[in-house]
Amino acid sequence: MRAVKRIYVYAISLISLEVVLWGMIGLMRSMFSHHALSGNVSLLAAALSLILVGVPVFLVHWLWAQRDAAREIDERASAVRALFLYGALLGTLIPAAQNLAAIINRLLMPAFHAPLYRAVLGGGQSLSDNLIALFINLLVAAYLLFVLRADWKIVTPPDAFRLVRRVYRYLWVFYGLGVLVVGVQQLLRFVIEWAGKAAAPTTLVMLDLRVLAANGLALALVGAPIWAAAWLTVQRSLSETEERASLLRLGVLYFLSLAGVTTVLSAGGIVVRLLARLLLGEQIGLGAALSELSAPLSIGLPIGGVWAYYGHWLSRTMKEVPDAPRRAGMRRLYFYILSAVGLTATFIGLNMLLDFSLDAPRHSLMWWHSLRLQLATALAILAAGLPLWLSAWLPMQAEALAPGETGDHARRSLTRRIYLYLALFVSVIGMMTSAGVLIFVLLQILLGSPPDDLLIAVDSLRTLFWFVLLGVYHITVLRADGRRAASALAEKHAAFPVLVFDPSDGAFAAAVQAAIRKAAPGLPVAVQAADQPVPPQTSARAVILPGDLTLLPPPALRSWLETYTGSRIVVPRPAPGWVWAGGFRENAALAQAAQAVRQLAEGQDVRLAAGNPAAMVVVYILAGFGALPILGFLISLALSFVVR
Repeated sequence: MRAVKRIYVYAISLISLEVVLWGMIGLMRSMFSHHALSGNVSLLAAALSLILVGVPVFLVHWLWAQRDAAREIDERASAVRALFLYGALLGTLIPAAQNLAAIINRLLMPAFHAPLYRAVLGGGQSLSDNLIALFINLLVAAYLLFVLRADWKIVTPPDAFRLVRRVYRYLWVFYGLGVLVVGVQQLLRFVIEWAGKAAAPTTLVMLDLRVLAANGLALALVGAPIWAAAWLTVQRSLSETEERASLLRLGVLYFLSLAGVTTVLSAGGIVVRLLARLLLGEQIGLGAALSELSAPLSIGLPIGGVWAYYGHWLSRTMKEVPDAPRRAGMRRLYFYILSAVGLTATFIGLNMLLDFSLDAPRHSLMWWHSLRLQLATALAILAAGLPLWLSAWLPMQAEALAPGETGDHARRSLTRRIYLYLALFVSVIGMMTSAGVLIFVLLQILLGSPPDDLLIAVDSLRTLFWFVLLGVYHITVLRADGRRAASALAEKHAAFPVLVFDPSDGAFAAAVQAAIRKAAPGLPVAVQAADQPVPPQTSARAVILPGDLTLLPPPALRSWLETYTGSRIVVPRPAPGWVWAGGFRENAALAQAAQAVRQLAEGQDVRLAAGNPAAMVVVYILAGFGALPILGFLISLALSFVVR
């Protein structure tokens, strides 16, 4: 009930705060507007209505929240309050940054002899509009920062605040980096297109180029300091253990590195396509070539810088992980994602190349222009995808084929299994689809009603061939992995005897044996009565005991455990007079004990499955929703420039 009340109070506070904020901005703008009062009545009325509705609602709910926070430390330390404060900060500081960028953009337009209405930000606004919005947003942000700092001094431990602050910082990294990349892209596009059109400039062309330069410079001047400040703040926070071990940081580094790879390869593919067209005899002038290359080069170069920079930090972060298996798993995840991207591009390129080889003999020279484009596109995709796939897949395959522990861990890794089964899944679905179309066409022919275009059967047969090849290769790899893994695991399990101490009823030992047989059938399990002395020849590598027996062991068992050097696994179970704080589920406890034994036998660190805290899941989900408007704005801004 308290959580529901919290969500209600802070959600209404956030919405009403935004209503009041923009009502105040609208009111101030109407007061300083140069338009006639008669034309400004609707703006004034709208602003006053927002204020009159929003102020009482905000005051009631915010004072309610502040009163609860002052009375109870749990209310002040709640994740919902942290989400409200940091979310409201984003809701004020991002508009402030946007209006600052609009001011800079408008100031730069006359310097480049470009009209103000062509400014990408604030083109339809006045300087006073931007200054008012900037001032009021910063004023509200200052108050929110004051409240936040007061909370940080009181809340102990500030786990929820630390988590939300981490998300908040990375959102600023994304925002600043996105604005900076779009700004640099505009400047590079200006340089490339100016070089292509300098020989025959026209007034309209030069105007467009000046607009590109002004808009790009404005975005770069705003994005660069925001990104630098946010990233340096993130880097300074690495002195804290929680920040260094953050999964969010690792996810951000993965995302930026992989997004950089795919974007650079896409841009490189467009460049290779143009070069292939030139090699195949197409006549393209320098100006036309530069104009065609301006979009891929202008976006590929800055994203390439992002890839290089964050790829370096990802590599450095991986090297700093002390646990070698975990470090190898992180590297494996990165390489298998790259391999999947490269394999997809290679598959498409080979399919298009085979399509060209089948189409070329059936067309005359008059079709050479379209065939040349088809061939150039196939070669470009293949040139981008095949090297990526080989450079990522071959090291992973070599690791899986390596002898000893390294190869064993690589073959049994979850990432490799997901990759191989996903490739097999795609190939089977592709085979079903293409075979279905092929059989449909053949049945139409046999039934005397052939389709108008019999080439559908040829296309389906071609696609079926590639999907069969893809599936056969990956199922061969899977079967080879399975044979090697089964042999290695059988040896490890057989060399890891387990001893189960059982009270007099015998039910505990039977349940443990059943769980171990399910998790690792080859593990040798022996049962020892708890009230009997342990034979001296016992060579168990691990022992399993019920929790109540561990707390009150018989004298013989206690003395034996004091000298035992192997692993001890304790399983809580219902017992008269014993209450396990936090509760437990008996079947889950037995499954985790079996999982621990299997991991020990296979030489792994024991990592028992545990659910993420609900608050953390909620924060990450809400952070994703919060990032969507920012990413949508940046994507639409980039597309508005690239697609003209």
